Amino acid sequence: MNEKAKNIGRFKRIGLKALGPSLSKMVLSWRLRKRIDKTPVALPSDTGRSSHFFIILPQDRTEMIFQLENLFSILGKYKDSRITFLCPEAHASFVIGLKTAAVIKYAPQELSIYNAQFNEIVKELSNRSFDICINLEKEYNIALLYFIGLSRAHIRIGWENSGGTYPFLNIQIKSSKQTESNLWERNAELSKLLGAYSDSKVRWGVPKAATEEVAALLSQRSLKREPALICIDIASLENDYGKQWCGELKEAFKAQRDGQFYVFGGLEGEKHEFTNEKFAVMPPLSITRTAALIAYTDIVITGRGALLGLAQISHCKIIPVLNKEQCSIYCKRNDRIVPALFDKKPDSETIWQIVKNIKTLTTPGAAGRAENQPKDKIKQ
Repeated sequence: MNEKAKNIGRFKRIGLKALGPSLSKMVLSWRLRKRIDKTPVALPSDTGRSSHFFIILPQDRTEMIFQLENLFSILGKYKDSRITFLCPEAHASFVIGLKTAAVIKYAPQELSIYNAQFNEIVKELSNRSFDICINLEKEYNIALLYFIGLSRAHIRIGWENSGGTYPFLNIQIKSSKQTESNLWERNAELSKLLGAYSDSKVRWGVPKAATEEVAALLSQRSLKREPALICIDIASLENDYGKQWCGELKEAFKAQRDGQFYVFGGLEGEKHEFTNEKFAVMPPLSITRTAALIAYTDIVITGRGALLGLAQISHCKIIPVLNKEQCSIYCKRNDRIVPALFDKKPDSETIWQIVKNIKTLTTPGAAGRAENQPKDKIKQ
């Protein structure tokens, strides 16, 4: 990109920022006035003839994982359609192996309207036309709104809090705030609008190579599947509840004989320090290797975050350490999830509850006991 083009792009960005979100969207909608389809939408009839989808994936990794079942439902319903994904580079592994799918990757920290990366994506989309555009990003991002308008899609669906007002989005999903509705159910409101419902047969595949690599890592650390393999997500727990409480938790685990404990080393790109650990520590893993690891694992002890979501779609047993409100938001309703709840902050009583829950979940005949091989837990 030459210096003149850079300066023009910088000037445009400064101008839009000075206008503020509302006026900026008015300016962009005027620029896209010949691209945006303004004919009325009739659901569900208009979805029946849709063959090409443009799906924008969330930038936040935890949000991406909690949207997976929503995405799986859409892909299951429209499995014969062509799909183009716009996604952060770190999330390409979620969708890159799908048949009839094209993936446009970008670096979120480098994406800004009218900069070099933005202009490259504009070139990719300019000669394309889509039937349905689905924006799974919930946060306001003016560059993504521009791509929605550029898609020419007749149906443009997204979340109300994304800032995508008409004409960028012509269908807005207002996520329910009802206390009896968890995050999985709220996210599913979008797929249900398209007539796509949860299908237990739709799974995110884990490559055989990732399963073999994780098996080797477990073997190197003398970890076996019997007795129960128990994951401690120390990074998540320390982030929420501090090192002191987590230190007391690990001390309590040292006396346990109900399973083999290991420390989850985090997702690739995260930086955590694990010193003087009494348990085996797994290295930071990519999202696909993490999924393979969870498939081998019987119980995951975690707080809020990506691993809580991934463990739920992997159908293993979970002991989430949360307050009641967090549990009602982030956890599904099933007998594989046995939370250790607290009011203000976790204490010794919470640790006792976690230990008790481990005993419950490792007892033969306990609900949801995972005795199948990894391929049965996550389809390969």
